[in-house]
Amino acid sequence: LRRPFIEERLVKLAEYAESFPYNQITWGERHLGVVSSGVAYQYAREVFSNASFLKLGMSYPLPQRLIGEFAARVEKLLVVEELDPFLEENIRAMGIEVMGKEFLPRIGELTPLIVHEAGFHAGLLSEPAQKRATNLLRGLPGRPPVLCAGCPHTGIFFVLSTIGQRSRLLDAQGKAEEEGKLIITGDIGCYTLATYPPLRAMDTTACMGAGIGQALGMEKAGISGGKVVAVIGDSTFLHSGITGVVDAVYNLAQVTIIILDNNTTAMTGHQNHPGTGISAQGKKTKVVELERLVRGTGVEDVKVVDAFNIKALRAAVRDSLAKPELSVIIVRGTCSVRLRKRSGQRAVDAEKCDDCGVCLSLGCPAIQKLDGRLYIDISLCAGDACTICEQLCPRKAISPLSNSQGAKQRE
Repeated sequence: LRRPFIEERLVKLAEYAESFPYNQITWGERHLGVVSSGVAYQYAREVFSNASFLKLGMSYPLPQRLIGEFAARVEKLLVVEELDPFLEENIRAMGIEVMGKEFLPRIGELTPLIVHEAGFHAGLLSEPAQKRATNLLRGLPGRPPVLCAGCPHTGIFFVLSTIGQRSRLLDAQGKAEEEGKLIITGDIGCYTLATYPPLRAMDTTACMGAGIGQALGMEKAGISGGKVVAVIGDSTFLHSGITGVVDAVYNLAQVTIIILDNNTTAMTGHQNHPGTGISAQGKKTKVVELERLVRGTGVEDVKVVDAFNIKALRAAVRDSLAKPELSVIIVRGTCSVRLRKRSGQRAVDAEKCDDCGVCLSLGCPAIQKLDGRLYIDISLCAGDACTICEQLCPRKAISPLSNSQGAKQRE
């Protein structure tokens, strides 16, 4: 019934697009004109700095007259866009000759390097991209993707990485973990970084809420000799993880579900969610309590554990893995980015440290090596809010920073 209205509105929008102020032409050299939109425009400007540009701030409906006028005043036309050739095909349908996806990839994100390589193969640039990139990258330090210093997810992933022979690290008593190998299904959030070394504590990541269903399917298929563990964040759980728990209860699953509750949607900018008590409009509202919600689905074994208590985390995981039933562990701790004050930063006692590497296995960016010695960067350390490295150190070589140590580090 609304189709006539929609078609009429599209006609009006197409006319509006012709004068839309954020569809902008920047004239440069006329041998090349580039049509682009979004972040791809920034990459194109960096690579083809002397070209003429049509930046489309409104990509649908297309401003056909504006595009036609721009194309008529340049010798060659290139469309730089990510994924499918939407702009390219619509411009070609207007009868305009255009280059694009024959040089640029249809999958994945673009980068200046990829755009430069495409420009070289299209004959628009004289220098290949790899040579230029090598010159730029030479001498830069490695920056592996890691969780933040003081992240409440670090402790539980360290426990999961040591339990189940995922690594051969020693615990604080110098004993190696011996349980059967775990399969750990992940989800979408900061914690996906636990896939990477040194933690290596995640086997799958598909989409929001998929981890619990994957764990259920693997358990029913008998894919792991041990128990399957699903890990999901609090906001992702409230978004699309609840149905997975219901499915697990209904199908008598014997998996462990770990909900990482940092009371925020950290990865995308600390937005509120139903568990924070603040509405989308910023008003106080009712708090959805995760433990009550989980019990309401029929899960009987529900534990809430401090994210920064390694001993409690290890005990909770071992207890859950030993039970032939569905269990949920809620790991609760404040996101380190939201800490207002940091105090009690830790330091390494060089005389006690024997360079065993247990603290480095956390992947904490505050713990570093300089001139063969371990030290903790006090500008990054979360201090009293974390203490995980101190709990794990078998030599008790990590302790609160003294005033003299702090002054020495600042020098």
